[in-house]
Amino acid sequence: MKRTVLIAALCVVALLAGAGPAQAGTKAIGVDVSRFQGSIDWPTAADSGIRFAFVQASRGSGADCTVKPGQCGPDPYFAANRLAAESAGIRVGAYHRAFASGGTADAARADALAEANIFIAEVGSLQSGELIPVLDAESPFTGMTSASLRTWIRVFVKRVTKKLGRKPMIYTNASSWSATGNTTEFARARYPLWVAEWGVSRPTVPANNWARRGYSVWQYTSSGSVPGISGRVDMDRLGKKLGKIIVR
Repeated sequence: MKRTVLIAALCVVALLAGAGPAQAGTKAIGVDVSRFQGSIDWPTAADSGIRFAFVQASRGSGADCTVKPGQCGPDPYFAANRLAAESAGIRVGAYHRAFASGGTADAARADALAEANIFIAEVGSLQSGELIPVLDAESPFTGMTSASLRTWIRVFVKRVTKKLGRKPMIYTNASSWSATGNTTEFARARYPLWVAEWGVSRPTVPANNWARRGYSVWQYTSSGSVPGISGRVDMDRLGKKLGKIIVR
């Protein structure tokens, strides 16, 4: 009897030791993709167990696009990815990769509106069953103070909320969010959090554990491998029930 108990205990220890870096959150697995993944075989990805996907709709605006025009503006794969992933039974959400700039409140406001309008035009409208939209707020932030960065984010999320009808989720990481002064403003205003941190068992959640509300999604690796998607891909795990971030 003692030998059986010992073997069972050792098996449990072995399983926990090999659980890998994505232990926190729920079992549902998703991806986030952009133009950099090229064409994706969404039915194959769905068959492999992918349940949700965030698809880049747009990236930067204005002066950002003069630096790397091929990597800026509307994502040329967005419409196709959105349709094909949804047709394969995958929940889809649109995100905007921000390149925030502006050292003053007026400059930050103008830049945020320009980027928000590009995103809104590309998404068009949200459909029932889709995931809520996302602002990807990560460094670099060009010439910004913590106050002007907070203004930028505030203007962007309010514009998207007004035009698309749902508060967007904010994607960030602890290091990037520190540039805002680690503000809890957006957490207290109930903008959900998508946090990024790779190679750890649990992510570091900024803004006092997002004002004690925790995260809705965790990007736990940037080097995942998914059938149907070429090369390495970002992978995500839910921190709360999927229904919390679905458009009704």
